[in-house]
Amino acid sequence: MARFALLVLAACAAAPETAQSSDLAAAGRIGPQSFVHGTVRGAPLAYLFHGAKGDVIAPDVWPTGRSTLQPTLTLLDVRRNVIAQGKPRGADPRHLAIDGMKLPEAGDYFIAVGGDRGQFTLRLWMQSSHLPREEQSQVDLTTTPSAAMVAAMESHQNPPRPWTDAEVDALSRGVEQEPDLRVALSDAHLLLWLVAPAQSARPRAAAARLVGTPQHFRSLDPALQAFALWWLGNQAGLLFESGDLPAPQAVGDRIGRLVAAWPGAKEDCAARRVQAKTLDGAVYGWQGDWSALQTDYDGRQVWIDFATEWFDAKGGYLGEQTAGASEPDDD
Repeated sequence: MARFALLVLAACAAAPETAQSSDLAAAGRIGPQSFVHGTVRGAPLAYLFHGAKGDVIAPDVWPTGRSTLQPTLTLLDVRRNVIAQGKPRGADPRHLAIDGMKLPEAGDYFIAVGGDRGQFTLRLWMQSSHLPREEQSQVDLTTTPSAAMVAAMESHQNPPRPWTDAEVDALSRGVEQEPDLRVALSDAHLLLWLVAPAQSARPRAAAARLVGTPQHFRSLDPALQAFALWWLGNQAGLLFESGDLPAPQAVGDRIGRLVAAWPGAKEDCAARRVQAKTLDGAVYGWQGDWSALQTDYDGRQVWIDFATEWFDAKGGYLGEQTAGASEPDDD
């Protein structure tokens, strides 16, 4: 322990020093949005993880249960160079964190937990990760309106004025003629959101022609289906209606696998809600919202995950939206 403490002090006072592998006891790997338990018995325990250049991380550690451990927390690169040390997070001096740390390069890193003797919980949050789902399953929900739509919105901002029927008709024709479906869906959403209910028939008809029949809609790119289900079905009265209909078994099975893939997670089953997205009585897709949490040995909640999943009419998985897990106990 003394050798490790001297190493940390030297790294703060001068150029980074390099720790010898004997200073650290390898304890395994830690994944993003996960936590591990360990016991310090002299040498600091080092947990390996992989990060991308520029990834923002926030590891933190605290004593578990009745442990009297006064932990230390250190981030090192794969060459054992000390990069950062933990500082108290909030009022508890034994809850240490390295918050907002941007990794200088891609590669493997170590998080080392030291102290005299005792049990601890180590947690790792990484901005770029959305476990248990893979990054490519994240649906890009950024709207991409046409130049005509942007110009029309700007003309109504200063000063604000009512939309005319001629403007609504012109923009509705633009929705129907736009070759880029993502742009057309963006315009349809904005137009339905902005115009008065009495003027919504024309843009609603244009949006309905975009999505077509349920069979046509299922032939679209999965990301575009999810995009349309969100922007045309998330606000009441735009296009898709939400209904509490019996969902295909595949929907519940997929959500169950997602929860199970998050180590140690338990779903709040009462909070799960799966809604059908319908148009003229036909199901076009499903939106599933769920949450799950992880609990430490002593009952402390260490992660809460909230997610929204999209499925096609038959329960095929389209993608998801989540900011990843959150930390309920952060100050």
